[in-house]
Amino acid sequence: MLSSRRYYLVALFMSVFTLLACRGAEAQLKGHYVPGFTGLQNGSQGSPAVTLVLPLFFYTTDTLKDSSGDVLGAHPRINSSFLGPALFWVTNVKLFGGNLGGQVLPLAFMKARIEGPSLDVPGSFKFTDVFVSPLQLGWETPRADYVASWGFFAPTGKWEFGGDDNGGLGMWSHDFQAGTTVRLDNKRAWTASLLGTYEIHSKKSDTDIKVGDILTFEGGLGKSFYKKVDGTPIPRITTVGLAYYGQYKLSADSIGPGGTRLFGDRKDRVFGIGGEASVFLPKPRLLIDVRIIPEFGAVNRTEGLTFMVTLGFQAKSLVKTP
Repeated sequence: MLSSRRYYLVALFMSVFTLLACRGAEAQLKGHYVPGFTGLQNGSQGSPAVTLVLPLFFYTTDTLKDSSGDVLGAHPRINSSFLGPALFWVTNVKLFGGNLGGQVLPLAFMKARIEGPSLDVPGSFKFTDVFVSPLQLGWETPRADYVASWGFFAPTGKWEFGGDDNGGLGMWSHDFQAGTTVRLDNKRAWTASLLGTYEIHSKKSDTDIKVGDILTFEGGLGKSFYKKVDGTPIPRITTVGLAYYGQYKLSADSIGPGGTRLFGDRKDRVFGIGGEASVFLPKPRLLIDVRIIPEFGAVNRTEGLTFMVTLGFQAKSLVKTP
């Protein structure tokens, strides 16, 4: 049960959102999953290995869009950033014919996390919610790869209702993913990929606020170039292409025991398309990936530019040798 103070804050929260909606500020509550976090060949699991990854994510915006896609006045520019080491693994264990793998981001930090219909957000790095995916399956065929996974965000970052220094979102989120990478030629040079993420959320801590379900799709169309490297059977692989994403709110944000909709039937969406380039260096076993995606078509949310750099180091190969 919520205390009377909490009920008062929730009522105030609803009043503020109602006022904002009347003025056209209809941007909605965010989920955990950030569109543009993956791109080219994201429907492939990779070979069995243990890999250390450092994602560096940057999002900049000064634009809020209403339900008609029109800009809502002038706003200060916000630069949101994320960084944190991650551990990925793919094993030789088979489940339903696919290799069993997973990932964990145990220590992550975020700056200027955008949570709702406002660009007034904290400007310093805060410890944020961690992500764990204990179940990922990957399949490989001559012309296509497939992946499916389940993961969750745990509310480990600080969050208080109305807080001005929140680092997390104060809720559990469950992500269900499925995707494919299709090889478009016999030389395995051209690929097209698609990864879908369906995200559902718990109520925010000590409130009856619940973020609606969110669907994100992302992927890319690219070409890989292979060059032999002396002293190793693995070539240097350079990949370039177009990366894209789209994100939709599928069910309304709600509040209260009856699930009263915060924004009526309005739901947000956004799209993005840009470029990506990566190189895998076989001797140091290092991957460097850069992705830049400007957004368009935003409704009831921010519209900006996504920039992502990923550094990956294959700590140990688990490929079985004859």
